[in-house]
Amino acid sequence: MTVGSTGAAVLGFSFVVLWLLPGLVLTILLLLGFEAIPGEPSSDGSSLTTSSLIQFLCGSVVLIGLVFAWISSAARVLAFTFDENQQLLTLTVTRRGRKPTEVQVPFSDIICISPYVLASYDRHGYFSVVCQGPRGKEVEYRLAEGTSLEDMEFHAAWLREIIGLRMHHVLNLDK
Repeated sequence: MTVGSTGAAVLGFSFVVLWLLPGLVLTILLLLGFEAIPGEPSSDGSSLTTSSLIQFLCGSVVLIGLVFAWISSAARVLAFTFDENQQLLTLTVTRRGRKPTEVQVPFSDIICISPYVLASYDRHGYFSVVCQGPRGKEVEYRLAEGTSLEDMEFHAAWLREIIGLRMHHVLNLDK
């Protein structure tokens, strides 16, 4: 099973929520149960066991989700070079809350490179590089976001000479 960065955030968030859910439910039931004790005066709605506690518990769940989404956000490529002599793609990659790291991908580990245009009227796009990562996991990097169509065609032709059929033609994402 492969899980991307967004999938990892959702999986982690779901795990933590399911792990905390019994405690949250028990806390709510216990506190609401105290109000149902016979002989006790009924509250006017401003007690600790009403909406403020429930809002706090729900807010905690949302905060946990935001932290997981922030930590496991997708990697961003700051710089890259294709070294034709060494048959090596070198990427400077960063993630939120982490220092930039240099990743080296041999051309033989590149599964495919696809140039994308987001809409038919766009004049700019980006390259998606899918490569074999650690432990056989597929990793995708987005390169050169905002590249003009003319430059994309030029670079696609050059890369097609280097890696062959693994270099795809420009794909329009709204078709």
